[in-house]
Amino acid sequence: MCFNSFIDNMLYLTQFRVLTESASFAIDDKGIISTKTKLDYESQRNYTFNISLSDGSTTDYATVFIRVTDVNDNSPVFGTTNTTIAIPENEPVGTKVTSVSATDADEGFNGLVVFSLKGGEGKMDIDSSGFILLEKVLDREEQGFYNLTVIANLELGSTLLTLSATDRDAGPNAVVTYQIVDQQPQTSSPVFLVNPSTGQLSLNQQLDYETINKFEVKVEASDGGQPSLSNETLVVVHVEDVNDNPPEFSQAAYDVFVFENHQKGSPVYTFSVADKDERSPQVLPHPPVPLRVQDFIY
Repeated sequence: MCFNSFIDNMLYLTQFRVLTESASFAIDDKGIISTKTKLDYESQRNYTFNISLSDGSTTDYATVFIRVTDVNDNSPVFGTTNTTIAIPENEPVGTKVTSVSATDADEGFNGLVVFSLKGGEGKMDIDSSGFILLEKVLDREEQGFYNLTVIANLELGSTLLTLSATDRDAGPNAVVTYQIVDQQPQTSSPVFLVNPSTGQLSLNQQLDYETINKFEVKVEASDGGQPSLSNETLVVVHVEDVNDNPPEFSQAAYDVFVFENHQKGSPVYTFSVADKDERSPQVLPHPPVPLRVQDFIY
């Protein structure tokens, strides 16, 4: 027997065992320790278990200490996911608008949270502590804009939007009155109405996507002062198409000529069907159904 074979046989006869029943580790006949379960640093960081080594007649024992190292397997979590903040216009640059907080279950560098701001249009920024700061002075008059989508078959009188304007004055000077000052495209009668007192914008005419699919409505809010001060906002209304048009044949009657002895089952004519609704293509998405000879055999 060669020396290498002797060593292999000795290792084969040697038996390793993990003595701790609840251990999360196993050991094979070659002494390689492997995990039995997925390890999680945040749940348990240290493990201790005993192993034995036996050749059948004698046994030795050892204690194994396992230290789990952290990996970056946890995402930061915000304390609050949605926040609405009201900011008075003309606040100075550097004003703290609000603060956000986030935690990360990982440790050390892996648990370091770095904030960044998406959006804000260059008017806000966020620092390393989570404070959102003004980068530019805000002016409400620069962006008094509403964008909404309305389905075409909405009932007349339905409220689309409630506009709100505030006035820092008191008494009659602070009473706000609303009126529509322009509508594009123009129509013979107004498509929209606004309640002078509540600012509710409602539908005055039935919408038809195929006729006009977008309106721009300019609404003015004025106070009761002398002289009266006013401000305007733009409401863009997108009309959403509904399936209110039936499919149509390309003509009312068809005169089809077929040769005698035309093979049974072969196409004779293909119909073209159109639909005025935008979501339906000009020709129906399924293949046109051909007229077949057997349809006329009696």
